Amino acid sequence: MQKDLPKNFTNEKRSEPRRAKLRDYRIEIKFVGKPIYQFIVINVTSKSAGLLIKDNSAFLEMIEVGQILEAYFISPEGMDPSGLYKVEIKHITKLDKQEHRGHHIIGLLILKKTG
Repeated sequence: MQKDLPKNFTNEKRSEPRRAKLRDYRIEIKFVGKPIYQFIVINVTSKSAGLLIKDNSAFLEMIEVGQILEAYFISPEGMDPSGLYKVEIKHITKLDKQEHRGHHIIGLLILKKTG
């Protein structure tokens, strides 16, 4: 028997569960003539990743939804994704919850491994 779901409940549209609470999982993104940007990966699947970025980061001025980038995933546990990938920026969302106030989350779609 199915339970009644709350009115604000939405079904997950993900094809696989996200791995959250990652330890030292990072990503590096470099633009020509700019420093290397390194961010914390807060959740990841084989097809997507979420990055936590401070509101005042100059990186936010350099990106837009739909942009394709090369990103180097650094996985201390050796789990995929690890290495160089082409990614697409799917969303840029300002976070207002207390624990992440002052940050944005950047949603990436992982397109293909390039290195």
